[in-house]
Amino acid sequence: MGKGWLGASLADEEKQWRIPMAPDVAAELTAAARAAVAAGHRPDLASNRPAGLALTEEFAAGLRRRLAGEPGFAVVTRFPVGADDPRETEMAYWLFGLLVGRPVSQSRKGDLLGRVEDRGADIASPVQRGYESSAALPFHVDRTDVIGLLCIRPAASGGLSRIVSSKTVHDLLLEESPDALAELYRPYPNDRRGEEQPGESPWSGIPVFSRTGDSFAARYVRRFIAGSQRHERAPRLTERQTAAMDALDGILERPGISLDMELRRGDLQLINNFHILHARSAFEDGGGRGRLLLRLWLAFEGSPELPGHFSSLYGAVAAGSYRGGVWPVGAAPGTFGRPVAELG
Repeated sequence: MGKGWLGASLADEEKQWRIPMAPDVAAELTAAARAAVAAGHRPDLASNRPAGLALTEEFAAGLRRRLAGEPGFAVVTRFPVGADDPRETEMAYWLFGLLVGRPVSQSRKGDLLGRVEDRGADIASPVQRGYESSAALPFHVDRTDVIGLLCIRPAASGGLSRIVSSKTVHDLLLEESPDALAELYRPYPNDRRGEEQPGESPWSGIPVFSRTGDSFAARYVRRFIAGSQRHERAPRLTERQTAAMDALDGILERPGISLDMELRRGDLQLINNFHILHARSAFEDGGGRGRLLLRLWLAFEGSPELPGHFSSLYGAVAAGSYRGGVWPVGAAPGTFGRPVAELG
């Protein structure tokens, strides 16, 4: 397991993680997107990996290396979002995503390009999604290898993005609370929030931290763990499990641990979901159109091997395999488990 990082150390080193998209790359990508829209193409799981974008591919390759290694995230600046036709911006993002990984569905509706905006969702509800709320979201992960968030419009106030190295948090627990860390290596029940396929259990048992061979992974969504208790057959949370989560949360909120950033128009944040936990502060929208981020969930050829516990939730556990996502009823893909590098 590689070393993690401290937010306080990276806050003044933006050149390490804010990566500007060069004008010639943006122009190449924009031209390809405009041509695809003119030809009637739309984001689709059957989309082929775009060819003929040598500059964009080279830029994406550098990002893939950052995601698979250190620091496990990047913020691309100057992504082209100024097209008069929003379909061209969406297509540019889609094509770029296909060069980073392979998209998966994000909801029961089959969303491939999610819209992160306030739709009045109540995050206290076990069946509503946080990305449709303006509320603060605590540190968590999503059900995918890589998350992409493209800022189209920032909020009038708030909406700060916060990320943490799960490796750093792990090592601090090892040093300060080894008993708590040992507990977090054991499975916790996770509510599937009605997103399971017919015949599947409504909860999954998954550890917060895990290692498989040389691979390290973290999965933590405390409100999903708490929500599991609504299912009679889910194991009851113990005092030791709750205390371990309290210890983890204490480190997550410790000053200097997280890297907090404002996502500006044209910023694209990409994070390795198994090595980075993310959170968001509450936000408010002013007059006119409100905060809007476009989200991609990507299976990624540089993803880690996962323990068998994850198979019920991700569909496959092999490193670099197509997996993850939230799918419409009966629509889980037959490509689960295939190497991402062989798709498209």
